[in-house]
Amino acid sequence: MFEVRDSLKPQVGPLTRFSSRIRSGGHYYRRFAKFAILAGVLLLLLACSTGKQSTWDPVGPVAERQLLLFNVLLWVMVAVFIIVEGVLVYAAIRYRRRPGQGLPNQTHGNMTLEITWTIIPTILIMALGIWSVITIYEFDEPPASADVLHVNVTGHQWWFEFEYEDAGGGKRIVTANELRVPVDRAVRLTLESDDVLHSFWIPKLAGKIDVVPTRTNHLWFQADSDKIDSLPATFYGQCAEFCGIAHALMKFRVRVLDQEDYDAWVRNYGPPPANTEQAKQGQRVFGNCAMCHSIDGENDSQAQASRKQAFLSGGALVPAPNLTDLRTRESLAAGLLDLNKENLKRWIRNPEDVKPGNYMKSRAAHLYGTGELSLSDSDLDAVVAYLLNLQ
Repeated sequence: MFEVRDSLKPQVGPLTRFSSRIRSGGHYYRRFAKFAILAGVLLLLLACSTGKQSTWDPVGPVAERQLLLFNVLLWVMVAVFIIVEGVLVYAAIRYRRRPGQGLPNQTHGNMTLEITWTIIPTILIMALGIWSVITIYEFDEPPASADVLHVNVTGHQWWFEFEYEDAGGGKRIVTANELRVPVDRAVRLTLESDDVLHSFWIPKLAGKIDVVPTRTNHLWFQADSDKIDSLPATFYGQCAEFCGIAHALMKFRVRVLDQEDYDAWVRNYGPPPANTEQAKQGQRVFGNCAMCHSIDGENDSQAQASRKQAFLSGGALVPAPNLTDLRTRESLAAGLLDLNKENLKRWIRNPEDVKPGNYMKSRAAHLYGTGELSLSDSDLDAVVAYLLNLQ
C-alpha cells in the first residue's frame, strides 16, 4: 500500500472553505445578514429623525439650500450605485458558468462602452462639483439687498464668544454661548479661533463651518418667521470639530426674537444693578472673578481692589465669558444647564462636576487652590444675587 503524503493531497482553497462554511453554518450567516439589514434600516431611520439639532427641519434659506444640496448629491449617488450594482448583478447571473460549459470567448476592450462609462461620470462629477462650489460660496455672503446684522464669533476651549459691533443704535454688545437675533433678518458671522480648531454648527439655521486659528471664515443665516411656530424661539448649536476633552460639551443656543423684543434686549444691555446690600457685596466679591470674566461698565473701586488682590493671589488673566447680560440668558456652562440660582451656585462651587475638563478651577487658583471653592456661603449667595439681579 502506498501512503499519500499531505503535500501531495489536493489543497483546499479559501473560496472552497468559505463555501463549505456557508453550507454547514448557513443558519448563522442568515441570522447575521438579517441583523445587518435591520441595523442598516435603524441607522437610516435615526439619520432621518427630527429633533433639536436636526438638519431635516430647516427654518431659514441657508439651511434649506444646504439640505437641497445634500439631497441632490445623495440621490444622484444612490441612483449611480443602483445602476452600477444592478449591472454587476445582472452580468454575474446572466453570464455565470453553467455545468458542462467550457471557457467562454475571451475579448478585450470595447471602445464604445469605455467612452460611455468615462464620459457619463465625468459629466456628473463636473456638474455636481460646479453647483456645489457655487452653493457653498453663496453661504459666505447674504444678498446685497439684505439688512445685515454683523456678529463676530470667537471660538475658545470650550465656549463661543459673540461680539456685536453694532447691535443697534451703535451699541456694542459682547456675550457668550447665547446668540440673540431678530427674526427675518440676515445675520453675517465672522468666525475666528482663539486657540485650536473648532467648527460652528446650527443645524436648523446653517452650518457647519470650521473655525480655524489665524484664519477668518464667514457664514450667514436667517430665521424665517413663516417657518417658526412661535417667538421667541430657541435653536441649538455646538462645536462640530474635536477640540479637546470638553468638546462634546461645547454647546450654545440661538434665540430668535421679534424685532421689538430684540430692540428691548439691546436697549437694556448693561451691568447688573447693585441696588441692594447683598448685590453690593456680590459686586465686590466678583472682583475675584474679574481676572478672567468681565462685566461691561464695571469700574467700582472695591471691585478693582478685589481684582488686584486676585491677581496677586495667583489668578490668571485669560479669556472667559463676558457676564454683563448673564441675568437675561436661558443657560450657563455653554448651554449645559438652565440658568437659575441653584444651577449657578452649583457651577461656581464645582465647575468640574458640571463640565469635566474646563479651565475654571486651574485658572482661578486664588479661589480653588485647595481644590474647593474658598468663598463663604454668604459670598457665594451674594455674587449669585448680583449676577442674576435677584431682589
